[in-house]
Amino acid sequence: MRRLLFFLLLLWTAWASGQDEMLTVTGRVVDAATGEPLPYAAVYKQNGMGTLTNVDGDFRLNASPQDILTFSFIGFEKTTMQAWEVPSRVRLKPYEQALREVEVRPVDKLGVLAAVIKNLKRDFSRHKKDRQAYFMRTLLKNDKDSYLIESLMGWRSAVNLRECETFSGIFGMNAEGEKSSIKLRLTNIHHMAEIGPSAFMSSYWEKAVKPLYSLSMARKYYAVELETRSSEMGEKLFRITFRLKNKVAKKLGNRRCLTGMALVDAETLRLLRFEGEVENAYQSVNLNRLPTTIRFHVCYNYSRGFASVSDIAVQGGNEEMSYKSLLFGIQADSLVAAGGGFVGDNFIYALGNAGRDSTLWERYNIVVRTKEEERIAFGE
Repeated sequence: MRRLLFFLLLLWTAWASGQDEMLTVTGRVVDAATGEPLPYAAVYKQNGMGTLTNVDGDFRLNASPQDILTFSFIGFEKTTMQAWEVPSRVRLKPYEQALREVEVRPVDKLGVLAAVIKNLKRDFSRHKKDRQAYFMRTLLKNDKDSYLIESLMGWRSAVNLRECETFSGIFGMNAEGEKSSIKLRLTNIHHMAEIGPSAFMSSYWEKAVKPLYSLSMARKYYAVELETRSSEMGEKLFRITFRLKNKVAKKLGNRRCLTGMALVDAETLRLLRFEGEVENAYQSVNLNRLPTTIRFHVCYNYSRGFASVSDIAVQGGNEEMSYKSLLFGIQADSLVAAGGGFVGDNFIYALGNAGRDSTLWERYNIVVRTKEEERIAFGE
């Protein structure tokens, strides 16, 4: 009997030990309807710790085998599974467009728009001093050289990012010669992350035409379309598309203008996600002012009771240089509360002054690099 009990105890000890072992879960999140990768989908554990997929839809997350992982992307059905059973392809099903015949009553398009804008303005007014920590990765390229920048930062996060503070970071270069042709120390690339459909208190975006800045601006410049999307569980979203009205483009001159698509919770009228681009954009590269294309994606989190930027991706470029920048909110409240990071209009100088604290980086599930980013990485 004692031998049997001892044997059972050994089995239980081995099982319990296995539960504590960590494994590295990797894979790709894709659209179940098309098979296309879903960039910037969220992957997280029960405690809220997690990561994002990269631009190729790939992810990597450390978890115990029994951890329940949630995979989500706004406008798609969530799915959950234990870490040990995650397949190489995680398929998320998109919400379906609701048929107009089954709508009980027509949607007041302008009423919805007015409520969304009101909510954003209220959140900004009440929480404009709130800060959050972010991991940032930026890739800059021209026809010869590439730069990869990674940093841990603090930003004011209500509605749109602004007033950044750099705590730790590194940057690496892949150049043809010993000297890069990219004048990195002249860059203000971090101001691109301040973009948003409202973009309050950002000097770079202050004069831009923005669809959710005010109702009068939306009515003056945009043709607005609204449709309802619903999940299998009955959750509803409004999909609101903003396009420039006919003949408006000529009146804008050189004024930047944001267009795109918003996903809004149909019950609370809270903005959840915005996919957009910028028209009439110019960017200075090596002191030359050139036309540029800018596309961006931003998601919002309401766990703190207001529209806080959870992640944002911006990419753009012209004939001389292109860039991709991703910021992902991380749970580092103590870091932000303590402050002490480096600030300044030139992000690269701030990064150099901050240096790299390796102990900080070990605490978070950093977004996995793409193959291209790995080639440029820092010899790690």
